[in-house]
This record gives sequence, structure tokens and C-alpha cells, in this order.
Amino acid sequence: MSKGSRKSESGAIARRLKEGRGQGREKSYKPWLTVRDVPSRGLSVRIKGRKTGRVHHLLSQLELSYFLMLDDIRASCVMDIREQFPLTPIETTLEIADMLSIPHPKDPKTGEPIVMTTDFLVIVTSADGERRLARTLKPSADLGSPRVIEKFEIERTYWETQGVDWGIVTEREIPQSLVGNLRSLQGCWDTDNLPAVAVPQIERIEAELHRALSDKSIPLFQAALDCDGRLGFENGTSLAVAKYLIATRRWDIDLHQPIKTEENLHILVRGHGSTEMAPEG
Repeated sequence: MSKGSRKSESGAIARRLKEGRGQGREKSYKPWLTVRDVPSRGLSVRIKGRKTGRVHHLLSQLELSYFLMLDDIRASCVMDIREQFPLTPIETTLEIADMLSIPHPKDPKTGEPIVMTTDFLVIVTSADGERRLARTLKPSADLGSPRVIEKFEIERTYWETQGVDWGIVTEREIPQSLVGNLRSLQGCWDTDNLPAVAVPQIERIEAELHRALSDKSIPLFQAALDCDGRLGFENGTSLAVAKYLIATRRWDIDLHQPIKTEENLHILVRGHGSTEMAPEG
């Protein structure tokens, strides 16, 4: 290993620390890794979070699915979501790896130890106050790999020393119908993504749509088109508002059932969700 290689690796860690990576909370948090730092193969995504008001960097579709569940308004106990959270200082994981007689993860190019990360550090509220939950996302097919298990053991031990609940989440723990709906509703809570309609117009569209959908034989897309025609909006406006109402929980529906615009929308509860504008940024 050349001296230059060692400097390049330690320099990268120092640079990220200086940039504030892995520090801050909510909107000010900066992930240790971004989509630019990791080869994506089309799986990485940048997405604006509802709860933090910032752009999150997710490195797999499994991470995206879990993030959408955390960021949903219905997950009311979730207060902050910090992705790609670093296990620092690196000396701690090096000591743990040595104690467990497990090789520490290294940079494949330089061979130098790298800072390990946990996919999500989630801050939740409970009757006892704030709690931190560390969650690692991994396809179930990878759990049979001895090397994956070794890395998990380092990670688990690290969080145990921090007094933080750590766990593994696979696709088996993620309800696919729910996530499918959350993907289709992603960003619909943000009024910046709505057609040019003011709050009073949203209220008017909501009332018209609800009235139309009370006829169980009318599919959602038809009710929305009829509403656009009656109120003089461009086609698609009322359907976008309907998704906004669901995403903000103004309309509460069973999200474990696929939302199909060619079918009637069954609204369980109306009017008790968020009426606030999305956070800026």
C-alpha cells in the first residue's frame, strides 16, 4: 500500500467530516454518502422528504420503499430520518472488528478501512420521550452470505455500545401494496407539485369530488374529469387534488388496497388530516 493511497483515504474521511457529513438533524442533516458517491446502476434516488423538508439520498429501491413508510404522515411517531448514517469515529468499529476477529470493511481500491454506515437512523417519539432506532436494509437473499453477517455483527455491536435499538429490514417486512400506493402518492403532499390552484379552490374541488364519489358506481378518474369540467379546470387538476387529499390524510383510505383510478374510491374518514402547506426547501 502506497503512502499516497493511505493519504487519499484518510483525506476523504477528513473532507466529509469537515463538510458536516453525518451531522445535524432534520433539515440540516447531511448523509455520509450521497448518490454521487456510490455507483447506482439506476437504483439510487434523490427524494424530497415531507418530514424533514430536505432531499434524502437513497441507494437502493429497498431503501426507497422503507423511507416512504417512514415519511408517510400516518407514521406519526417518526420525527426525523437520517439516511447513510456513519458509524464514527472509525476507531470504534476498528476496535470492534478486532475484538470479534472480523475483517473490517475496506476500500476495494486502496485497501484502507472505510467508515461503515447504517442505512437509517430514525428518531421516534414515545411515551418515554425520543428514541433512536438504527435500521439496516438488505434483501433476504443476501442474508445467507457469511461476509454480510460479519459486517452486521460489527454494526450490531456498535449500536449496542451506543444503547440504540438496531435491526435488519428485508423486503419481507415491507407491505408491497402499501408501498405501491406510497410510491404513486410520493410528492403529492407538496402543493408545489399541484396544478395552479389556490387553497379555496382545493376546498371546492374536495367538496365536489366527495359528492361525486358518494355514488359508488362512479370511478375516480371519471369523477375527477367531471369535476374539472364543472369547475372550469384543466383535465387532471381534480385527480391531482384527490391524490393531495390522500397524501395529506385529508381523505383517509385503506392504503393496503391498491388505488385504482378506474374504480370508485372508498373514503373511510374525511377531513381530519393535515391542511398545512408543505415545508419549504
